[in-house]
Amino acid sequence: MFKRYSVFIIIVTLLSLLLTGCRDSSEVDDNIYAIVIGLDKGVNNKVIVTIQYPKYRSIRGGEGGATGSGEDTSTVHSVEAPSLLEAIDLLNMAISRRVSLIHTKMLVVSEDFAKEGIGDFLAPLSRFREARRTMFVVVTKGTAEGFLQENKTTIGPSITKAIELMMAQTKNNSFFPPSNFHDFYKDIISTYGNATAIHAGINDLQELKTEGGKREAPLATQRELKPGELPRRGPAKREFVGTAVFNGDKMVGSLNPYETRYMLMLQGKFRKCIMTIEDKRSPGDGIIVSIRNGRPTKIKGWFDNSMPVIDIDLNIEADIGAIHSRINYESSKLVEDLNKQLEQEIKKGVEKTIEKTKKEFKTDIFEFGKKFAGYFPTIQEWEKYNWLSHYPETKVNVNVEVNVRRTGLMLESSPIMESPEAK
Repeated sequence: MFKRYSVFIIIVTLLSLLLTGCRDSSEVDDNIYAIVIGLDKGVNNKVIVTIQYPKYRSIRGGEGGATGSGEDTSTVHSVEAPSLLEAIDLLNMAISRRVSLIHTKMLVVSEDFAKEGIGDFLAPLSRFREARRTMFVVVTKGTAEGFLQENKTTIGPSITKAIELMMAQTKNNSFFPPSNFHDFYKDIISTYGNATAIHAGINDLQELKTEGGKREAPLATQRELKPGELPRRGPAKREFVGTAVFNGDKMVGSLNPYETRYMLMLQGKFRKCIMTIEDKRSPGDGIIVSIRNGRPTKIKGWFDNSMPVIDIDLNIEADIGAIHSRINYESSKLVEDLNKQLEQEIKKGVEKTIEKTKKEFKTDIFEFGKKFAGYFPTIQEWEKYNWLSHYPETKVNVNVEVNVRRTGLMLESSPIMESPEAK
């Protein structure tokens, strides 16, 4: 018996040695890691695929040589191919290392390409083992290749960290959606709603005019900003502004940054932002507040004689940032007036955004359909009803409650005092 056990142990040991190996192993620097993938319409074939990947940095005296040198820390390559995955293989003929997608952070699609439909080109990524479903989906004005050429880090050498922190900005300002590949691909095949993506573009940095400016320029709140039109200057030309709206796998329009905020409120993804409204008691002066969700958004869907009806309750909390008119809204007598002004502004914005999706886009980007699916006994009956075709006829009731919670480090707004001579 002991002999049999000994033979068995020897055989298992030998097999374990034979079955182990590192035939398919690869060192970290045997690969290059595509951080961003770009898709453009092809000229002589289906698609132009562009990848952006970080450079390997030489070590000089124990420190990365590219750090702080002002040198580009990433490289961009493009190739035309019949499919996305074959394009990756074709790139391997021009790059000395294998292209890997295991660290891809962002997928960028040109606006022209997105308007024609991109489902066939996303399907391979949904199946491919290397592709991460957490990567962000971006639609850019102009070409994706041009966007990647301008996608540079101006703070530190890591393009990967720059992308991660840039995408995290939506938690602070809510000016673009946190759209990832998993949610996007799920929504283009969903019967409950439609997909959205981050809208982006390249800014030529000529919009900001400082000469001849007037101190008494009118207050302009919630401007119709689009990618590439943000009035600014700076070293980075690429910018993320608003939301690209899809019907199926085709882009049908966009929401500006302020409409995006109202969309996120209805989706339950809104975190916080700074908001400026015009003071109703002092036209031309602004009131600046920091707003956030007070309670989760409540949405109820029901049928009124076969007409779908949606009731929405938004609860928002606000902190006062500044009151240009110096009116004492902090007082118990006037704080309710400020609450009403904010409620009216938010309600108007939410209703306008919903109406735009109903009439102009005919797409339910809020996934209101989930509130009606329970009225159908089977999934087949729900699919036969075709919610997306009924969404434009839906009646929507919006109720907004705002409560100013804090006044900052000031308990009272006081008028600015001037001597008669100064006037």
